[in-house]
Amino acid sequence: MIMLSHSQYATANDLLTALKRGGSFCIVSSEPGFGLTTCMEYVRSRLGKPALIIADHPELAGLDVLGQLYQELYIDIEFQNKKEIPAFVVEIVALREVSTIFIDHIDMFLGSEGAKRRTVQQIKSVLTAFPSVNIVVSGLDSDVSVLQGLDGCTLHCAQIFSLKGFRDFNEYEVFFESILARHPRTSFTDVSLEALYNDTKGNLGNTFLRLFHPAYRYNGRD
Repeated sequence: MIMLSHSQYATANDLLTALKRGGSFCIVSSEPGFGLTTCMEYVRSRLGKPALIIADHPELAGLDVLGQLYQELYIDIEFQNKKEIPAFVVEIVALREVSTIFIDHIDMFLGSEGAKRRTVQQIKSVLTAFPSVNIVVSGLDSDVSVLQGLDGCTLHCAQIFSLKGFRDFNEYEVFFESILARHPRTSFTDVSLEALYNDTKGNLGNTFLRLFHPAYRYNGRD
């Protein structure tokens, strides 16, 4: 079971509402440690329709956006096109009844200025080829900025979602107390949540690290 913070849950539900309409182009961003990856996993678990995921697949390292798309569709390299998406690819996506194409961790396709330009052009090609398919791009706030302007070159309904952290200590405390209650036999750092909230500035990822990582739990004890 995926447990979400209030902000993750709100963002996931807003995104799911957009995806139910179909033909949406959604950009989802956050700062590091806000739980964007978990949020996207939750969205996919609730989607209930076929989806393609272009993400951080170690075995596909080095492939660009279209390269990973073709790999997901089992299209041999001799039939791939680096600029435009062939009509037969559009037919395959339609036959598979793909509702959504997720492009996660957009930063891994932005390693250089040339890679940035190629990625923007390839996402534009995806938007053009699949006007009725949802396209969801997620990444850090600083990375998704390269996609500015794409909403004006597509028939998709474009929406931007920003995943935030906890609104205050009370929300933070309720969430992490419920996490600890669900894992009564799990060893965790003996420190107050209020101290962690102040030390991590309420960052979700950093708090999990400080609570459960062996290096923090050890504290010099034998």
